Amino acid sequence: MKRYQGMVYSQARKAFLSEEEAEDFTQEVFLRAYESLSQFRGEAQFSTWLFQIAKFRLTKVNKKKTHLITDWSDDIASVADKTKPSVVEILDKEETHHNLHSLIAKLPSSYQLPIRLHYFENKPLKEIANDLNIKLNTIKSHIARGKELLRKWWSHEIEG
Repeated sequence: MKRYQGMVYSQARKAFLSEEEAEDFTQEVFLRAYESLSQFRGEAQFSTWLFQIAKFRLTKVNKKKTHLITDWSDDIASVADKTKPSVVEILDKEETHHNLHSLIAKLPSSYQLPIRLHYFENKPLKEIANDLNIKLNTIKSHIARGKELLRKWWSHEIEG
């Protein structure tokens, strides 16, 4: 679980607005994998099999999300209760999240992978350096340059 939870969680984080939902989803995927372990035939890598489970579960969750707002009273209660985000805030956050991931996808892979591993899978810089067999200072440099490009592109998005 330790080996793959960061990867499953990062995929879940892209699909869900809250960290709690992503964490719950990640746990559910690992529970399903554990329950289905006897069905793993070893024809593919374990990570591939695990991601197929995650993809299947995500498809089921997304079908439920298509009817996100079915009851106007819930929406009105949400707007009235300032502790809950409004529908507009949720959609705005989702759009921002999507835009950020789109910009990251445009980065050179030498910047993209360390940024994803560090910020979305919460891996320490030393571990990233070891995993990628790259010097720690190079990883730091790639992350800094990637972040600078993201800042530049983000400001153009906002101005444009």
